[in-house]
Amino acid sequence: MIRHATSTLATLLLCCVASHAPAQSCGPDRILLKNDSLPDVPSGQFAVGIVPGLCINEAAMSILQVGGPATVHEVAVMFGQAQGTAGVQAVVDVEIYDGATLNPNGTYTMGPRLFRLSDGGSNLQIQTHAINTFTLPTPVRVPGGTVVVGFRMIQTLASGSCQFGYTSNFCVDAANSCPRGRNILDAIGHGPVDPNSYQGFGIGLCPTFFRGDWIIRACVEPELAVNWTGSTTPGGFVQVTYNAPGHGGEVYLGLGSNSVGTGVQTPWGRLPLNQDWLFDCLLGDCRSQMLISGHGILDPQGRGFGGLLIPNLPVLAGSNLHIYLGFVTGPGPFPNIFPWTGISAPSAPIIVN
Repeated sequence: MIRHATSTLATLLLCCVASHAPAQSCGPDRILLKNDSLPDVPSGQFAVGIVPGLCINEAAMSILQVGGPATVHEVAVMFGQAQGTAGVQAVVDVEIYDGATLNPNGTYTMGPRLFRLSDGGSNLQIQTHAINTFTLPTPVRVPGGTVVVGFRMIQTLASGSCQFGYTSNFCVDAANSCPRGRNILDAIGHGPVDPNSYQGFGIGLCPTFFRGDWIIRACVEPELAVNWTGSTTPGGFVQVTYNAPGHGGEVYLGLGSNSVGTGVQTPWGRLPLNQDWLFDCLLGDCRSQMLISGHGILDPQGRGFGGLLIPNLPVLAGSNLHIYLGFVTGPGPFPNIFPWTGISAPSAPIIVN
C-alpha cells in the first residue's frame, strides 16, 4: 500500500534550483528538528541542490539532536527536480533509528531501528518540488535523544539512471559546507556513510558531490523541555518552566545559547545548545543579570520555575536576537550537578525585537 504525503516545503549539487516553500509547523508541545538552513516557516524563493546519484534502495538520513528522550510524530523530506518541475513522483520507505555512531573510517554504526513504514505493508508517495510531510501511523519514542530519520528510495518516475544520475532526487540546502556527523548516505556496497569523511568511493564526496545538509525534518515531543511565555522586547521578562518528568527532587541547571544544531558532546550525552558567545555569557558574566532562578530543585512532578530578563539595551531593539534555553538535571544537592541524569531539548526561540 502507498501512503500519500502532504506537501509542506518543496533540492548533488550539479544543479541548483529555486523553490517556493509553504509553511511547515509542529503541533503544541512539539518542536521542529532540522539541520538545513532554510527557515522553519519558509516563504519565497530558496536555492537548494539535488543529489542526483542516490539510487534505488539507497537512503538519505539526517541525524537530529533532541538532547533527551522524545516522541516523533511527523517526518518530512524535500524531493526536487533539476528544472523546478512540480509533480514528478517517487515511492519511498521511511525509517527511524535511535542514534548512529560515526566510526573513524567515515562509516556509521546505526542504533536500533525503531520504525520502518514497510514493516506495516506500506510505502510513501512523494513528489517534486516540495518538502513532503508524513504523519507517522503511531508516534515513535526515541529514548536515546538522537533521532535519525531516513528516507529510502523504492521507485522513481524521474528520468535518468543510477549510473548517470536522476533529474529528480532528495535535496540538500546547498550550503557551502559539509558538516560532519549530521548527514548519512546509505549507499549500496558501502553501507551508511558520512559524506564529509568517507573515502571508500575512491574520491571524497565533499564538497564536489555533496555539500550542505539533507532537507529532512521531524516534529518531536521532547520529554525534557523548556516552555516560556512573556515579553521578548528589551527590558522584558520571560517566565520559564523547566519540565523533566521522572526527575522530581533532582537539581536543574538552566543554560542558553544563540544557536542550536551542532551542540556539545559531553560524557553524559550531547547538549543540543551550541557553545557560542551567549552560551558562555549565560554561564559567566550575564548569568546573574539575565537568568532568574537559573538553578534549583525540581518539584515532585519534575518541574522547575525561573525567568529570563532581557537587557534593556537600545541595540537589542529590532535586533532579531535568538535565545534558546535548555537545562540539565543532576542528582544534587546543588552544586552536585554531575553526572547529568537528563538533558533537555532546546526551547522554541525567544526572538528579541
